Amino acid sequence: MKVIKLFILIVLFSACNLPKYYFKDDYITTGVNFSEGNWLLDRIQTSKENEDELTYMTTNYFEKKLDHRFNTIFNEKVLIAQKNNFSLNKEQLKQIKIGTNYDFFIQIKAEILENELGSIDATPSKFNNNLTNEVSLQLIIYDLNTQEIIYNKQAIGVTENIEKKSNNITLSKSSQKLLYGCLKKIFKDLDKKSIK
Repeated sequence: MKVIKLFILIVLFSACNLPKYYFKDDYITTGVNFSEGNWLLDRIQTSKENEDELTYMTTNYFEKKLDHRFNTIFNEKVLIAQKNNFSLNKEQLKQIKIGTNYDFFIQIKAEILENELGSIDATPSKFNNNLTNEVSLQLIIYDLNTQEIIYNKQAIGVTENIEKKSNNITLSKSSQKLLYGCLKKIFKDLDKKSIK
């Protein structure tokens, strides 16, 4: 029985296209100080089908860190533009500070760059080589008091279907799941580098 289970696991693993995550332009090497100030999350800039889950994940993460010092623009009556630019300049940050009286402002932009693979694909491998799912997710945290960026990370997630001679069925992470993985990678980086 154990041999059969092991064989099934080996077959499934060999049919998987494993995702890869990395940071692009990793020039800010420090985290943030979660112990001070009030924090506000802007509306996440992404497609409608990804917005709800990314907002839920982000809200959940920051509420655990900040408790009552965190809010989203959906829950707060604030005087700011309905849709802000990404990223913001000093004048826009001054206006957000005046309109909200918050200390820190969080922006996230998530986009699907390539969406060529399904989660389960049964296309014969000779017709299905070198296809890719690729996404980008960037998180910026601004200090509204100084109008400076204090944290900026862009994570890239990629799943590639590399030529496999024997497997015609492949399992891949969808572009949507790659976005969630990018957000988790950024949260891990924040956890590792920040003051709690």
